[in-house]
Amino acid sequence: MQCCVTLALLLSLSIVPAHGQNALRDLPAPQILALEPDLPEQTLSLTWRSDSALFDIEIFHTEFMTVVLNETVAVNADAGTGQHRWTWRSPLPLECTSHSVHIRARNQLTAGQWSPLQTIPGSDIPENSGSYMFPQDKTVLVGSNMSFCCIVKEKESFSEIHYRGQVINATRLSRRSYAVDVSNQPASSTTGTNVVCSSNTRSGVQELSTGAVVFVGYPPGDEGLLCETRDLATAEPCPEDAGKTLRCVSNVWEDNWTLETRNPLGTVQLKDSASLSDRVHLRAPENVTGVQVEAWRATLQWSWSVEAYKSLDMICQVRLFGGELSSLSNFTGAGLSSVMLERLWPDEDYTVTVRCASMHSFWRWGEESAPFRIHTKMARPDALDVWLWRDGFHTGRPLSVRESHGALIGFELSQSGGASFTLPPENLSLPITADNSSDIIVTVAARNPAGLSPASAAMAPAYIADSQLPVSELLGTGGSFQLSWQPDASASRGYVVEWVPAGCRGQCRVNWRKLPEANSSFSVEPGSLEDGVRFTVSLYALSDLAPKLLHRWTGFSRELTPIESVRELSANQTDSGVLLSWKPAVMEHQRGFIRGYTIYKANAGHLNLIANISNPDVHSFSVKGLSLSSYKFVVKAYTSAGEDMGATVTIKLQMDSAEMLFVGILVPLASMFCFIILITICCYRKREWVKKAFYPEIPGPKVPGGWSSPQAPLDVKPSPHSLVHIVETPDRDFIKEGLVPVPEEEEEDENLEVDSDSEPGLLRYYNQVIGSSASDSSASSSASVGSTHTDITYAGIQSPSSSSGAGYRPQTDPNDALRAQDEEVNNGYKPQCSWQMDSPEPENLSGSLGSPTSVTSSQFLIPESSEEKPQTASSWFHGFLSGKS
Repeated sequence: MQCCVTLALLLSLSIVPAHGQNALRDLPAPQILALEPDLPEQTLSLTWRSDSALFDIEIFHTEFMTVVLNETVAVNADAGTGQHRWTWRSPLPLECTSHSVHIRARNQLTAGQWSPLQTIPGSDIPENSGSYMFPQDKTVLVGSNMSFCCIVKEKESFSEIHYRGQVINATRLSRRSYAVDVSNQPASSTTGTNVVCSSNTRSGVQELSTGAVVFVGYPPGDEGLLCETRDLATAEPCPEDAGKTLRCVSNVWEDNWTLETRNPLGTVQLKDSASLSDRVHLRAPENVTGVQVEAWRATLQWSWSVEAYKSLDMICQVRLFGGELSSLSNFTGAGLSSVMLERLWPDEDYTVTVRCASMHSFWRWGEESAPFRIHTKMARPDALDVWLWRDGFHTGRPLSVRESHGALIGFELSQSGGASFTLPPENLSLPITADNSSDIIVTVAARNPAGLSPASAAMAPAYIADSQLPVSELLGTGGSFQLSWQPDASASRGYVVEWVPAGCRGQCRVNWRKLPEANSSFSVEPGSLEDGVRFTVSLYALSDLAPKLLHRWTGFSRELTPIESVRELSANQTDSGVLLSWKPAVMEHQRGFIRGYTIYKANAGHLNLIANISNPDVHSFSVKGLSLSSYKFVVKAYTSAGEDMGATVTIKLQMDSAEMLFVGILVPLASMFCFIILITICCYRKREWVKKAFYPEIPGPKVPGGWSSPQAPLDVKPSPHSLVHIVETPDRDFIKEGLVPVPEEEEEDENLEVDSDSEPGLLRYYNQVIGSSASDSSASSSASVGSTHTDITYAGIQSPSSSSGAGYRPQTDPNDALRAQDEEVNNGYKPQCSWQMDSPEPENLSGSLGSPTSVTSSQFLIPESSEEKPQTASSWFHGFLSGKS
């Protein structure tokens, strides 16, 4: 059973391919008759023959064989020709790259064979080696989407494409062709929108390769048709489009018009209707000239080129420019051709223009005439505006002329009392000596070629110093002064506001303004004020008497930082620090109200703020808590505009004389005391080393000479460190000489020091016969000493006051017994160690321990006790080093 199913399945599978092959044979490839491009419209038209009505069409960008269209379309054959025709619109200009097309027939189940490829070459083929951009000069609606392509030259590389100055991402179409897409394009300017392509040369230099212009706009609108008449007979339609005015002329005026407007984006019909009198647009007046030009008025005259204007009711406008004057004046009349201009200024240049329009059913102003220049005549000067500014008690001033009405020849002045002056026109002020006996009254008149002005009189105000009248601080607002005051009953003729630079003396720039009686405020404008300059502003009441000073202010229109630092900055040392003192800068250099001072300490190029003095009257500051060092201080004055550059002072803090004397004495003493303590401690801790270095152990004395027996340990032999003095006496009297004690004075002369603690045996004495026992021992003494012919001298031993017994008694030491045991072993001289002391007291033994003796001695000498002889400095120091008390 299973074998049958498998066989049936194989048979069914083999039948399907056979059926498909039959179907393919039934659908042959269509026969392409034509492939036609329409470059302006960016379309491809394909014509072919086939029996089918359903087809698959594929379109490629030929060089990379990129599929740009794969679509199945139903196309019926034309009944007359039997041909199929199909059109495709490309999103890109067809010139951008080559396009290839092929087609195949299809039924509901299968598709036939593909026709051979048909290719339309683009501009990027090798035969065209130049650079191109498409499309060129195309017009599209606002908001349209477009694609642009750039074909670079052979042997160059593509760089970028700019649209409206911005770089657009590009897609590569072929070896030399690149494309960009732009969506929702805005309206172009009158010159269109630029699309620019750049490429790189072989050397890597970027250059402009090619470009295109696209016009993005709107179709014609349904407004803008204007029909008017210029000569009251013909019509001029005036459509306005894209900012341009286009005109067309109709020889006959009709009340209704239809205008058809067309552009590449569309067509529109415009309609207009109006009567002739409603659309009159006059031409410009001609031959404008001035007649009867006087000092205060002038008459203008012109003509019309259109005869119909002479009877037309019209309105004319005259525009006047000159000096500080600019005005517009309207005049009406039938066929108006002249007007009179009034309220002109004498001796002034003016420029005038004229334009007119129909007075009934006003449509628009006509064209304006060419400018015409007139110059008015001179007139007598107006009365001068004169003011006397009193400086102290001796000066006053007439000031500038405001209205001369012509070139001035000079000024004529007269003073109460008969004095008169004539000034040239460039002099606008004159110092006048004050006379305190009466009021100062000055009369001034100006003269020009037209005559003399009316005389102006001024009376000098009474002098009042600033100290006699309270002066208010005035703060500027926006570079000007805003003044206000209470009305004064004495101001029957108004007020005068006067402002002068503060501190000015002599020839100063004085400004003033006369105000009516009703005024109670005034604004001094920035034109007469200077930033950073202090002004004194005064308010006077005018009457038939001398001007009366009502109020005085002082201030700055706009404050600046001081131009100069504080003066005479000094620094003085005090008990607790430094006292800084200074003087403020002169008023001309302050350039604002000084609000205070800031104190800085300079440290490594940086300024550290240590104080802010907000009282400008304080001109000193004490810096405390400073150590002895060098300091640099900076003092700056500040206004509301900021700080000045600052003044610098440097000071080095030192101790005063009393402190220096105290420190100069105390410090060396304390240093020396500490040094001594330190040396003492070191010496005490190293006392054993010091003892060995400066006080070494001294060996016992030995006597050299020809002894009968070999030298034993008790032989006296001089040592370099011994205190024994060898006295050479070749011819001596043994009866008279012997061991004699040496006085203390001789010890000092010998400059010998004895350390009784370390070497008690180094005692000094002379061999001397004492008492009756001296003769008994003389023989032995002579025998022992005579061979050496020397006297042995020991220091430190004195003779006892008395002696008991006769004969030689050696001074034994408890340690001699130990030494004797060692010496018995040796042959030779035996020390006298068997001697017994006469005195049984044991305390007497210590006093003679270690005392050297001589064989000729008749007695021994006991060294001094500590009670009998004071301890010397050397022995004290030695004891200190030894650690003994």
